[in-house]
Amino acid sequence: MFKNTKELDLLKSVLNDEQTIQMVHEAIRKATVTTGTYTFSPATRSIFVAENLDPVIKLIVPTATPIRSLLPRTTGRGQATAWKQMSSRLDPQAGGTGSLVSFADGGTPNETSQTYSVKTAAYKLLGRKISVGLMHVAASRDHVPVEDELTRIKTLEVMLGEEDMTINGDSSVDTNAYDGLIKQITTNSGTASLLTASGISVYDETIFNNGGVGTHLFIGPRQSRSLADELQAGGSIQRIIVSDQGAATSYLKVSKIVSSTTGSTIDIVVSRYMGAWAILCSLKSPAGENLVEMEDLIPLVKMDVPVTTFAKDSFIVEAAVLKLMAEPWFYKIGGLAV
Repeated sequence: MFKNTKELDLLKSVLNDEQTIQMVHEAIRKATVTTGTYTFSPATRSIFVAENLDPVIKLIVPTATPIRSLLPRTTGRGQATAWKQMSSRLDPQAGGTGSLVSFADGGTPNETSQTYSVKTAAYKLLGRKISVGLMHVAASRDHVPVEDELTRIKTLEVMLGEEDMTINGDSSVDTNAYDGLIKQITTNSGTASLLTASGISVYDETIFNNGGVGTHLFIGPRQSRSLADELQAGGSIQRIIVSDQGAATSYLKVSKIVSSTTGSTIDIVVSRYMGAWAILCSLKSPAGENLVEMEDLIPLVKMDVPVTTFAKDSFIVEAAVLKLMAEPWFYKIGGLAV
């Protein structure tokens, strides 16, 4: 115990000092880290210091990764995830359940079942490494800290990589990748050179007949321009807007189109990684359930790692997988001009 109040006051002042707390934190971290166990299964794992990157992500303009920013995210558990993917229609027509919903008084409603397939996928790691010499860290302390700058750059780099993988990922080509939308959509597909508004309505008609409603169209920049060109040629829109002051604004971007099938608006999302593909889809069911989502085992974080050099190393990492729950409500179009 403390001999007098002076010793107690001294201890309190030391523990309240930010630099002292950081030194204790680093000492504990280094003492508990082992460098020989970096695999998934051992009980004695290396201990990393994780920093949530949500504040950094919020500073990044969503247009950099529009599809990543749009998809719902849920929390994962374990080494892999499993989900049921519905592949049948719900209506009573021959292509659906083939069973009427009417029944006689005193009778029993017909029982039907939907077709599901159980999908499983292991979580995949995405990341970049940051290594900064400690002298560089000290030299940049009074300016823009070099580590903070690299954290922002590498966070964006990982987000861009996730955007690409969410669209084009193929686990049969890269075993460390998860399957993206192009790989997971198998029921509805078509080909075109340039998209038109009427052509998109035709694709939406297919989704509508399967029980869904197209809400989003993922396209590349060339196809975004194609839609603008087509609508201008048809006289639907004008490229030049003249204000009351006589100032003219030239050119345009089509952000939404109206489906002639459902009358609902379809949001156009332009991603640099769509390439020669486009995807028309329903992100949520009429009941508000997610039809596609990202499941995160490890959210996007910065983790400091032990080193034996005069440097500070860290990883910008996440572990995630893409889950497509209602595949017939997604339509992919290939062969597009880029």
